[in-house]
Parts: sequence; structure tokens; C-alpha cells
Amino acid sequence: MSEMNLLFLQQIAKMFLMLLLGFTAVKVKLMPASAGKGLSQVIVGVIRPCAIIYAFQVDFTRERLLGLLLAIFGAALSHVVLIFITWLLGDKALHMSPVERASMIYSNSGNLLMPLIAFTMGQEWLFYTCAYMGALQVFVWTHGKSLICEEPQIDWKKALGNINIIAMAVGFLLFCARIRFPGVLGQAVQSVGNALGSTSMLSIGISFATIAHLDLKKMSRVLVVTLNRLIVYPLIMLAIFLLLRLNTLLPGAQQIVMITLLGAGAPTGVVITQIAQLYDKEADHASLIGVFTMLCSIVTMPALIWVYETVTALV
Repeated sequence: MSEMNLLFLQQIAKMFLMLLLGFTAVKVKLMPASAGKGLSQVIVGVIRPCAIIYAFQVDFTRERLLGLLLAIFGAALSHVVLIFITWLLGDKALHMSPVERASMIYSNSGNLLMPLIAFTMGQEWLFYTCAYMGALQVFVWTHGKSLICEEPQIDWKKALGNINIIAMAVGFLLFCARIRFPGVLGQAVQSVGNALGSTSMLSIGISFATIAHLDLKKMSRVLVVTLNRLIVYPLIMLAIFLLLRLNTLLPGAQQIVMITLLGAGAPTGVVITQIAQLYDKEADHASLIGVFTMLCSIVTMPALIWVYETVTALV
């Protein structure tokens, strides 16, 4: 196992233990079950925007800008492809519910991938995770919310006015304008953003603890979602990325494409559970999918890195 694989395995395991802490805290009545919804609101409205903005606090260079554009292209392409495949499989063939379809499309690229990249690759590469997270925020609050809430019309004004989209725009403008936060302000924004991984895992754990009953009949559907989200979908995107030779376009493209691929292969996004909680749409089922895919990702994400490194070394 490579050092990168080992670091990812350790970090995912650590985050799963945080999830378990949230679950246990509710079960032993250290906090009320209602805390999950409030925590989700804090994550969406405060913590994640700070993490996004701080990720853009790097020196502006032409290479970084081109790398970011490459990452944005890969992230947008991933979501378009996954939405289309899910429409074919989940809707037409497997007749999956809206929450199940959204769970197959949208990954934990912000709450999981950002802390993972920061820990294993460093702040320099965290910058490129913003591309996948930005694409996810645009798609999930337009297509994803419309899908989960079964709304025929997309409220583009409300979606693009989402605090996380605004944070992305602010961060990018600061990056292009070469504006860096001064000492204490920068430290404050960084400290709040650093809480993203732990609070998100606590949120999932709390949500999972509030499940009234575990419907074992749905486990087969959870397995199908997990298979697609963690194995089938990222392998499809890997084939497309290699076919387009995206990993050879720029210096550092190898790592940028790997980050994008990990975004496509991460477990189901916490945002799906959060949207389900906020709009009372199968929150229990969304939580179960989120926890199960998180558990399985301890194996699948390091394996995905190994496959990517092996294949790119051969082609």
C-alpha cells in the first residue's frame, strides 16, 4: 500500500469515528436528537462557506488558474455524465426513489474530500477541490434539490443565491485580485473552516441515531446505490478522463485529475441528508445511505487511488 493510500485510509477511519461519536452522543442522551438539524444549518450557512473561501487564499499564478479551469471542466463533466447515467439506470431501469438517485449522483466532495486532501496532500492541492465542490454546489442546489423535493421547476435565483455559491464567487474574486486575509482574520476563517470535517461527521452520526427503525427491505437498494456511487461511477469517469487525456494537459494535471476522480468516487454527500432533513424527504433513508457508503469508502477510496496510479503508469 502506498503512503497516499495509507494516509487516506487513516483519515477516512478517523472521520468515521467522529460519525460514531455523534451517534453515541444521541443514544446516551448527551445531546438531543433535534441537534442534527440545527448543526446542518450551521454547516451549510457558516462552516462550509469559511472552508471554501479559505481554500482560495493562495498566491495567484497562471498555472494555478489553468489548473483550476481543468478541475472545473472535469467536475462539471462528471456531474453531467452521472446525472445522465442515473437517469438511465435509476429512473428508467431500476426505478430508484428521488433520494436514492440523488445519493448516486452527489458525493461528499466538500465535507469529506476537502479535509482528506488538506491532510494528505496539503493546502496547495486543497485549492483544486473547490472546483468539484463548486460544481457540486451548483448542481445539487438546482438539479439535486429539484430532484429530492420533486419540484418540476428549478428556482435558479434561489439556487445561485445559495451561501456556498456566493462563498465560491467571493473566494475566486479574492484569488484573482490577489487579496489575502490579514493575520487574525485569516486565522479565524481558517479555524472555522477546519471544523468542516468533524462537524459534518457528527451531523451524519446524529442523523443516523434518530432513525426510528431500520428497514432491512431497503438494504438491497442501499447496496445498489453504494455499488454505483463508489465503484461503477468513478470507474466510468476514470475511463472518460483517460480517454480525453486530461491528466497530461498541464503540469500537475495528474494530481488535479486524481482529486476530481476522488470527488466522483467519494461516499454520498452529507448535503443529501441535510436537504432531506430540511425539507422532510426520506431523511432516515438518506442517512442510512450516507453512513453505509462512508463505511465502504474506507476500502474503495484507497483502492481507487491504487487503480488510478496503476493505470496512468501504464498508459
